[in-house]
Amino acid sequence: MAVIHTDVAVVGSGSSGMAAALSASEQGLKVAIFEKMDNAGGKVKGGNGPFAVDSKMQREQQFDFSKEDAFNLFMEHTRWRVDARLVSDYVNKSGDTIEWLQKAGIKFNGVVAYYTGAEFTWHFRDEENSPKITDALFERAKANGAELYLGSSVKKILKDGGKVVGLLAETKNGEIEVQAKTVIIATGGFGGNAEWINKYTGFTLGKDLFPFPAPELQGDGIRLAWEAGAGKSDMMMDTFVCLPEPYWGPGGTHWDLGTFRQPNLMVNLDGERFMNEAAMKNPAYGSNAVHRQKNGCAFMIVDESISKYYEEAGWDFLLSRVPVTKSPDLGNEIRKAKADGYQHLFEADCLEELCNQTGINLEGLKKTLEEYNNACKQGNDEIFHKNQKYLKPYKGSKFYAARFYNNAYGSLGGIKINYKTQVVTEEQEVIPGLYAVGKDANAIYDKTYIFAMSGNDTAFDFNTGRIAGEQVALYIKSLG
Repeated sequence: MAVIHTDVAVVGSGSSGMAAALSASEQGLKVAIFEKMDNAGGKVKGGNGPFAVDSKMQREQQFDFSKEDAFNLFMEHTRWRVDARLVSDYVNKSGDTIEWLQKAGIKFNGVVAYYTGAEFTWHFRDEENSPKITDALFERAKANGAELYLGSSVKKILKDGGKVVGLLAETKNGEIEVQAKTVIIATGGFGGNAEWINKYTGFTLGKDLFPFPAPELQGDGIRLAWEAGAGKSDMMMDTFVCLPEPYWGPGGTHWDLGTFRQPNLMVNLDGERFMNEAAMKNPAYGSNAVHRQKNGCAFMIVDESISKYYEEAGWDFLLSRVPVTKSPDLGNEIRKAKADGYQHLFEADCLEELCNQTGINLEGLKKTLEEYNNACKQGNDEIFHKNQKYLKPYKGSKFYAARFYNNAYGSLGGIKINYKTQVVTEEQEVIPGLYAVGKDANAIYDKTYIFAMSGNDTAFDFNTGRIAGEQVALYIKSLG
């Protein structure tokens, strides 16, 4: 069996793994990265860009949302059910991480808020003039001596007397032993593991959850950590309300179907309202509300008059980086989708026909529309208190509907860590030499992603990767 010697073995080469590799290499450590796929960087190679507060870009644009504001919003959102020290260290580091990424060659072209009312925290990568983030991080790490082993699947973490001392990996040329002073797990979660998704989050793929396909994400690193004694953190899917592919998009639908991203009537299969539809502007809130309904789905319904309103007057809710603000002919868009065999958009000349197509209870829907039109007439939604300006009456003309489910950017959580990214047991005891970063260890949202500070899970990848690289250097130094 071949043997490799290194200071730091990084398991996974996505956003968090490459950040950890570069950070550790900047401390003068020898780094080896092990990636089971034949290419590095993960599916999105660092994505559109991360959350940050108090970055130079924000200060230049005079955004006054501070570290204190971000921390307090986190803790209000999670009700202090998460590791506050980890959140604090992550938030405090986030602004500097933007400049760290810029030094690696990443270019950003703005700081945006995901939706109207969200905070300006999302630092958007300049797609035309910037390299992919993970590519840039690896080039810097490689210049510092980091080595990348593709097609290398880690099978076991090695321990000696309770301390991590390396790992075993299967490569194209056979099994290898990696003798490492530290191991950093960064495998991107379990978003492609249908069994785990159902067991640990309650969703069923293809029934009430339609996530981005990621068959490579099987929870490998989480399993390795658990086998090495790690405790289990909270586990969740990073969900948002949307139409199933291929007509999903920012905020839930492609912008050609932007009428269905507005605060219009939402009903479940019983034909009943279940939410203040204005909450749909936050995709995570909409996700939670829809998931509670029968079959994990719900329908947004508009009539011809409302459709025409959004064609002529424009949208109530705008989303960052969406290049249009008005809807095209909705009926035409639905007919095109149905011609392609799409099953989640509907057009009908009457309520009876709409209910036959969708399975919505007809009597329930009739009752709901009567109540809703009365609320519109009175300018007062007594049930869910939706703002009067969003109350548009239904006039009985042609109806259009969209069936919404949950999508997910991936999974979050699984490995219990402390604020130093050290892996800990169920009893909060540190496992010396073992670290976990990114989505494998991200348990800071209390089951609901914080779209109000968007770019967050990507930023957690980069920042925990940086923290881990710095912490392994301190640990190795302590070994003498």
